[in-house]
Amino acid sequence: MREPIERRVERLEKSNIRLRRVLAAQFLVGAAILTAVFVVDSTSAARAEGETDVSAAESLTVAELIVVDERGVERVRIGSDLPDAVIDGKRVPRGTDVAGVMLYDTTGQERGGYVTSTEGNIFLTLDTRQGQVALLAAGPDGGSTVRLWHEDDAVELRSDSGGSRLTAVADGRVVFQRPRATPSEEACGQYRAALERLARDRVVAACQQRFTEEACASCLGSGEPG
Repeated sequence: MREPIERRVERLEKSNIRLRRVLAAQFLVGAAILTAVFVVDSTSAARAEGETDVSAAESLTVAELIVVDERGVERVRIGSDLPDAVIDGKRVPRGTDVAGVMLYDTTGQERGGYVTSTEGNIFLTLDTRQGQVALLAAGPDGGSTVRLWHEDDAVELRSDSGGSRLTAVADGRVVFQRPRATPSEEACGQYRAALERLARDRVVAACQQRFTEEACASCLGSGEPG
């Protein structure tokens, strides 16, 4: 028995609909593949040409970031646990753990940094290849210092619980200080305690790098038997 014309037409229309759906799905898949290929090719080309503004991350979380130059020499280090400095090929302990930014010259020598310490102090330092020569520091609860020096000569601007003062040091001794300052009771106690384990001339020299000879003598005494 021959199929009625109406049923055949209805069946052909349903087949037509299914075919259009299949073709549409294939088109969408093909378009997605082409788009992905285009994005990958564009990104690769941009990287090959040295373009850096391909995409931007809103946030980057790392424990350490090291920047090197074209020769592979470390020039900048940003980290939460920075290594000790290397001066003239020797490792020099900092005396405290620090986090922040360290700068290095073309030889890989540390030349300064901007760091915080575990004690809560914050430092901005500048170094030659032989050692540190400039310091800007602030304590966690108060007090700040700006110090510039060359060998045993220095100039310092300090503001702390003992007041604000300008100090000049020549040959390791204070030669100018306005207004004059005296060691606090705490500082005097530390100098006197140091006398028990260090030679007196070393303790006196350390004191006279910050205070006048008279102020240090008042704190430490003459050292001669009474």
